[in-house]
Amino acid sequence: MLRDLTLEKPSRAVLTFSLPLVLSTVLQQMYNIANSIIVGRMVGSGALASVGAAYPITLFYIAVATGASMGSSVVISQLFGAKKMRDMKSAIFTSIISLFLLGFLLSLTGIFLSRPLMRLINASEAILAASSSYLAVYSVGVLPMFIYNTSNAIFAGLGDSKRPLYFLFMSSLLNIFLCIFAVGRLKLGVAGAAWATTVSQLFAALLSTLTLIRRIRAIKTEEPAAVFDTRIFKDICRIAVPSIFQQSCVALAHTVVQSLVNTFSDSVIAGYEAAAKIHNFAYMSMNTIGTAFSSFTAQNYGAGRSERIREGFRAFSLFCLGIAVFVVMVMQLFSPFLIGLFTKGATDSGLIEVGTNFLRIISPDYLLICFIITSGGLLRGLGRTREFFYVTVLDFAVRVTMCFVLTRMLQSYTGLFWSWYFGSAIDLAVCLILYRKIRTGGELSGVQMPPFNR
Repeated sequence: MLRDLTLEKPSRAVLTFSLPLVLSTVLQQMYNIANSIIVGRMVGSGALASVGAAYPITLFYIAVATGASMGSSVVISQLFGAKKMRDMKSAIFTSIISLFLLGFLLSLTGIFLSRPLMRLINASEAILAASSSYLAVYSVGVLPMFIYNTSNAIFAGLGDSKRPLYFLFMSSLLNIFLCIFAVGRLKLGVAGAAWATTVSQLFAALLSTLTLIRRIRAIKTEEPAAVFDTRIFKDICRIAVPSIFQQSCVALAHTVVQSLVNTFSDSVIAGYEAAAKIHNFAYMSMNTIGTAFSSFTAQNYGAGRSERIREGFRAFSLFCLGIAVFVVMVMQLFSPFLIGLFTKGATDSGLIEVGTNFLRIISPDYLLICFIITSGGLLRGLGRTREFFYVTVLDFAVRVTMCFVLTRMLQSYTGLFWSWYFGSAIDLAVCLILYRKIRTGGELSGVQMPPFNR
């Protein structure tokens, strides 16, 4: 079913459209969290450190898939809002082909270069073999992950946020079962956890692809759509390329920070790994609200309904703030319990201390991040991804620099965590300036229109 977000009340769209997307992201993040919990409890903190050491590379895969799919979703949403169905179908076909090829290349890179990549981010000899094995197997599943993300972006562009949720729910349950079986029964260690993720992602990709084929066939047009449209491909790249770089900057920041974390003891590495999984679980869940707002903005921008974009910005921002307040309360009160899920018991007290410090220090920063998230959704929906990329680069430079400065000043790993506030403060200031500029400019007054309507 196609869903027109240019008609539904913005405050209602926040719940009926964005909430299923948030739940989908929660389930997708459960892949990594479930694997880490199972590995940490069944194998030990050394194995958890191996998974954690490979995490920046896997995060890079996710970043590229997310950034590329954003470009597809925005263009599809704008064309749907403008009721250009033939071009919209061409955009869908073009997205599928281009993202499939990109995912295939990244998958091959990870499979054959896993060990050099782990050496590049300072993985210690003690965990190099295990982390390289985990990364190589995980890379096999990168192509299915790209296929699923592409389908998810297309569904979002068409206003359907519920269908991907169903697929991920089944896939997440399968992942947990396979991970317990591979790590516990078959004793495959970290490689077993990676295989569980790969098979589960393949399952989600197959389900979403089969459903998407039926959905595309149901869209009738007077003339057949082009299988690959170079003009539309350029429009997708105009939004996707800055989004990929923006998301990759986030992954690169994690990679640089992880290389610094890898110089500490195994307990710090494992504690950072456990807390980082919980942090990304929370952050990515909130960030999905920005993705939902991108689709809402793009459809209304394509239809010339600028007044609805202003209403939607307020509604989506308040929703994101509400989730941020809840997350901060949970992390302040229950951090030791959450980190304890990743351990075998009291013998990992050092790991629990590191992870608890991480969550309690950075969680209040979410109150700043929620506005940055909705501002990013606004910019992407309007096709202004280049500005948001510049904001992210500035954030990356400040945060990474302060990571090294504060770690040395404080003579403690906690300097890694306090650096978040410096990057977010810069982000927030720039986003406020950009939002004011957009409010007084043409996009939200109906003066400027998308390129295909000009």
